[in-house]
Amino acid sequence: MTSIQGHTPAAGVASRNRANPVRRATLALLVAVSVAAACNSSDLLDVETPANVPVGLLDDPTNAGLMVNSAVGDFECALGATIAVQGIISDELADAQLGAAAWPYDRRDANTQTNGSYGTVGCAGNQTPGIYNPLSTARWAADHAVTNLGAWTDAQVSGRQALLAKASLYAGFSYSLIGMSMCSAAFDLGPEVQQAAIFPLAEARFTAAIAAAQGAQSAALLNAAYAGRARVRLFQGNKAGAATDAALVPAGFVFAAANDATDNRIYNRIFTITAQFGFYTVEGSSRDLRTERGEVDPRSASTATNTRPADARSTIWVPNKYASGYAAPTRIVSYDEARLILAEAQGGQSAVTIINALRSAAGLLPYTGATDAASIQSLIIDERRRVLFLEGFRNYDMQRFNVPFSPAVGEPYPIKGGTYGNTRCLPLPDVERFNNPSIG
Repeated sequence: MTSIQGHTPAAGVASRNRANPVRRATLALLVAVSVAAACNSSDLLDVETPANVPVGLLDDPTNAGLMVNSAVGDFECALGATIAVQGIISDELADAQLGAAAWPYDRRDANTQTNGSYGTVGCAGNQTPGIYNPLSTARWAADHAVTNLGAWTDAQVSGRQALLAKASLYAGFSYSLIGMSMCSAAFDLGPEVQQAAIFPLAEARFTAAIAAAQGAQSAALLNAAYAGRARVRLFQGNKAGAATDAALVPAGFVFAAANDATDNRIYNRIFTITAQFGFYTVEGSSRDLRTERGEVDPRSASTATNTRPADARSTIWVPNKYASGYAAPTRIVSYDEARLILAEAQGGQSAVTIINALRSAAGLLPYTGATDAASIQSLIIDERRRVLFLEGFRNYDMQRFNVPFSPAVGEPYPIKGGTYGNTRCLPLPDVERFNNPSIG
């Protein structure tokens, strides 16, 4: 899909850049030079040349569909990058290449390098994926679409309610991923927003999407919005609200990114960085995830490949769920996630019943262990790790459940040097802090 030209997620400077093309060109040159200086020559593989759409073209109601599709494309690219970064920081992926710019992710000390790649690199970087830049771009594009659609009329835009539902939905997705990955963020040159305060912004977008989807009679958008709102309600501690929404998601429902083999920007990012380029591999501790009964879980299974590793020493493992190639779909929300939300919200024997139903569908034996609160929490943590493997959840789950680091903080980072850090979430990057006049 196309992307929006002129929006730089660093502090939302797009609004200034659109009015000043000289500044935009200068900023682009400065960013390109700074990134090139920070990376070795192999990072040239990360160069992306997406089909850009000038923002002004989208501020026309006759292009409303293009505007929303562009926002969707920005999010889907950002989703792949986010899953990659969160997977590398947590225990899902391991570094298998020699580009030092990316090591802070795997070494878990990216939180000490606020001028690092996480704040500046775009969504289609394979060796060193970014996260704040892609998610900020996606968030702005969706919110911008919502604003425009709210100002236009049904007479001006055919199917306006459905487009409004979709734009609101993807805005909610973007805010939810920002909340799961960033310690703080800023939006549209506004003040710094702390992590916990980002999830209510996501909930508001999902609520708007629900209303618009009901008006448009779009079951797919409605179910996706319920699933998304259930997620962020759970993250806010609203278990009753999360359970209500999660229970509305129908069996078998999957809302996925439309990956494709025609362009790097829309590749399945995990397949690309593992099986294709050999920059990353499934972490050793995550290659053989099993239930408490010792059964290998097919939902998180991985396979060794013959891909030549970039570091010439690692074995490249690819998760089976993405092994089919560039076009392998990436779940955004699903019935499986909704059921796990319901299990966590209800706890006790209800959680066991829900989890056992999911296991049965995967051909696994049921859980028969203890049902006290601590045991159920451990069960949910472990089940989420396997069911939602490499879908972007593990790092935030480790944060909210305070899962111990492994290797421990301070242990040597092998081969490449340094010691393991304590990154749970990523701090506001310098590119935002230094360009946003609302942040001192």
